[in-house]
Amino acid sequence: MSQEHNLNEAARRRLNIVRFGLMAIPPIAWAISFSLPFIVARGLGANWISIALIPSLIQTAIVAVICVIVWFVYKSLVIRGTRR
Repeated sequence: MSQEHNLNEAARRRLNIVRFGLMAIPPIAWAISFSLPFIVARGLGANWISIALIPSLIQTAIVAVICVIVWFVYKSLVIRGTRR
């Protein structure tokens, strides 16, 4: 956190925008991956928890891990770029 306090205003703004975007991606990914299987499962009278909920949560967890990795890589690039 101390490295983030030493950034200039433009770098801090870029980090905040990317952080906001990366925080929005997992819930959107969950809604997209859940909605169609849920609609089909409910229409067929099938068990929607095993068809829609569990796979969509697994996909969302994978997306969240990717977002965390992207965040730390991007943050290190911004911090490294401001030191020059």
